[in-house]
Amino acid sequence: MLKKNKKTISVVIPVYNALPDLKVCLASLLRTAGGLYQLVLVDNGSGPETRRFLSGLKGAVRIRNRTNLGFSNAVNAGLRAASGDYIAVVNSDVAFYQGGLQGLAACLDADPSAGACGPLTNRTVGVQRVTLDPKLERNRKSLGTFAQALALKFGGEYFEVHRLVGFCFMLRRSAFESVGLLDERFGTGCFEDFDYCLRLRQAGWKLKAAKDVFVWHRQHASFGGHDHFHTWAARNREVFVDKWCRKALEFLDELNPHLETNIKS
Repeated sequence: MLKKNKKTISVVIPVYNALPDLKVCLASLLRTAGGLYQLVLVDNGSGPETRRFLSGLKGAVRIRNRTNLGFSNAVNAGLRAASGDYIAVVNSDVAFYQGGLQGLAACLDADPSAGACGPLTNRTVGVQRVTLDPKLERNRKSLGTFAQALALKFGGEYFEVHRLVGFCFMLRRSAFESVGLLDERFGTGCFEDFDYCLRLRQAGWKLKAAKDVFVWHRQHASFGGHDHFHTWAARNREVFVDKWCRKALEFLDELNPHLETNIKS
């Protein structure tokens, strides 16, 4: 738990194998924010080695699906179990640096109208990406120094974005309660994060990126390769377009064109 007068934080991590990355993620959280969060781990049908590791963890809320039910389903199970005022949804292939989790909470603290925030990272799409020299990206010690320098240079600075990428984001509980769970139609993953961001914005919440928080991201670790990821990305883009564009056009096209002429003032 956080100290008095501070918001409590839950960290929800969906897990599907990729055990070496998960160990790095958990170790980074313990090292940089130990004792400040509730850990919620959702095993989405992982193999025996990962299951044994999870069963040996103490103090975590553990949820197990017998099969891989998809990213949204796993996150939703974690959201239901989370008790924090703030809820961080974190991919298992992310690593934090000193003050990172706290920095995301500070971003939400700074603006009550912000429903969600996210960090900067080395691998993603859009404005959250920081392009790094390949040698720096491969050097864990240098990455830590870079993250510290970023925190010092941009301490307390945030900027508004129109979407956040779902590798790591923190939700305000009241925002989560106003919007609800992730849409499970997106299956294994991709575009459920953009869908959720759009729903948050429709509900009147702002989205922020924290300039002073950098996390390392391997990217696509639980997808089993880029080909599998891109297959789901293409599929789920169609789900997103159908939900937000085609359905809207169908709704407009089905309106009675004579309705307005039949209404007299």
